[in-house]
Amino acid sequence: MAEFLYKAKDMQGVDHDGNVEAPDAHSAVSIVRKKGLIVISLNPKTPSVNPILGRFLNRVSFSELVLITRQLATMVSSGLVLSEAIDILGEQQTNKTLEKILADVSRDVKGGLTLAQALGKYPKVFPRLYVNLIKSGEVSGKLDQILLQMADSLEKDREFRARIKGAMVYPVVVLSMMMVVIIIMMVFVIPKLVGLYSQSTMDLPLPTKILIGTSTLFTNYWWLGVAVLVISVIVIERWKKTPEGNLFLGKLVLRTPIIGKIVTNVTLTNFSRTFGLLTSAGIPMLDSIGIVSDLTDNLVFKNALKDAYVGVEKGLLFSSLLTTNVFPRIVSQMVRVGEETGKLDEIFLKLADYFESESDHMLKNLTVAIEPIILIILGIGVAFLVISIILPIYELTTSF
Repeated sequence: MAEFLYKAKDMQGVDHDGNVEAPDAHSAVSIVRKKGLIVISLNPKTPSVNPILGRFLNRVSFSELVLITRQLATMVSSGLVLSEAIDILGEQQTNKTLEKILADVSRDVKGGLTLAQALGKYPKVFPRLYVNLIKSGEVSGKLDQILLQMADSLEKDREFRARIKGAMVYPVVVLSMMMVVIIIMMVFVIPKLVGLYSQSTMDLPLPTKILIGTSTLFTNYWWLGVAVLVISVIVIERWKKTPEGNLFLGKLVLRTPIIGKIVTNVTLTNFSRTFGLLTSAGIPMLDSIGIVSDLTDNLVFKNALKDAYVGVEKGLLFSSLLTTNVFPRIVSQMVRVGEETGKLDEIFLKLADYFESESDHMLKNLTVAIEPIILIILGIGVAFLVISIILPIYELTTSF
């Protein structure tokens, strides 16, 4: 829906200004004419902010999606009419983008579309998983239950993401401060020492020469470093978009010590929770595998799930297809138990809790391990600076 600004006159010749929302200009003119007005001019409303900036300012965050899901689940389970519940949600929003989307969804639902069809028009806000679960709830007549399960799952996911970000705050802040200190030393402090040492004819020690050479690179050739960094980022990003590059980087991340294990556990947590939610909603196995595969970022896991999809399509058991090097042995064993007992959804939710717990422990251990490593690096750096600065002064004083 686009917004148009119009100028018009009524039958008495009185001027009228206003705005109207419509799919196109022709529809906007029709709406204005229905008000008994004669259109003089009609122009699309231009955004007040830069489109790129507006995309960040007006985007719908994951936290907002979690909140409206919980609120909608509460209202629907309380017996409130769906369209009325969506209207109430829209009135409560401070995010104008989300308010407009909910208004459009309410209008579509009142016009005869299902909630899944209405939400499916906004894939950037409501992902495929979300829409498919809503569709399953509407088909089975258990929309209230599905919404409650989704709200619980999304809240767990949000808490899990928050813990991951929280664990990364300390190392990121410390490393950033280290880089700032290094740049200040190389650009402002060391050049002054160079001027002092240049007045002497003595042969400078090797650490001092290395320090001065590094400082010279920082001050005289900083533009070359920036250019190399920018070009490298562009090349890697373009290569990452190719299947070969994406697969190579996916394998590289998973093989990286400590980091690879954490990424694996985080991916398996999301995979298990999503799969458990889908199967508990009654979505068929093949559809669930396809949805989870689409939502998985790492190409190694994505390819493994695509192979599993083909195998299940041929009639093989899902558990027998998870015995590759990608999935830990516990996954195939637990899934086999779920297939035999008919409680696959419960098994996947238990796996999600298990891998989430493993991720938490590894993140805490990583944070604890990073602290002494950073202190050691800082100690070595400070020692090198002190030696590089003090040695020439010591040799100058001893030469007299």
